[in-house]
Amino acid sequence: MEVAWMEQLGYVRRIEDNMAEVEVRRISGCGGGCGSCGGCSTRNIIVKLENNIGAKSGDFVEIKARSNNIIKYALIVYMIPFIMLILGILIGINLFQSMGIVNYEALGFLMGTVFLAISFLIVKFIDGSIKRRNENALEMVKILEDL
Repeated sequence: MEVAWMEQLGYVRRIEDNMAEVEVRRISGCGGGCGSCGGCSTRNIIVKLENNIGAKSGDFVEIKARSNNIIKYALIVYMIPFIMLILGILIGINLFQSMGIVNYEALGFLMGTVFLAISFLIVKFIDGSIKRRNENALEMVKILEDL
C-alpha cells in the first residue's frame, strides 16, 4: 500500500535543543488562495518538529505529512468527544427517566457534558501515548534555498 503525503511550507521561528518551532500556514477546506470568495482567513499554526535536517532560525523548510496519520488524529480529536457527548446524553436521559425524575432531559444533557469533559482527558491520554511512541504526523524533509 502506497503512503500518501501532503507537502507544506514552514518557516522556522526558533531552534531549541533538537526541536524546531515551525510556523505552518493552515490549508483551508477549499484550498484557499483563489480569491473567488474574497479569500480565506486561515491562521498560521505553530508546531514543534524534530530538527533532523539541521535547519536554523529563519529557514523555510518543506514539511511532509502522512495523510493517513492526519486523518487518524482528526478522527481522534473530533469523534471521541462527539461520541462521548451523545453517549452521555443517551445514558443520562434513560437513567434519569427510569428513576422518574421530571427534568430528565436537562439532567441527561448535563451528564453528556460530563462525558464530554471525560473525553478530553481520554484525548489527552491518547496524545501523550502518541508522543511517547514518537509517532509524528509531520516531518521536516529539506531546507528550501530560494523562495
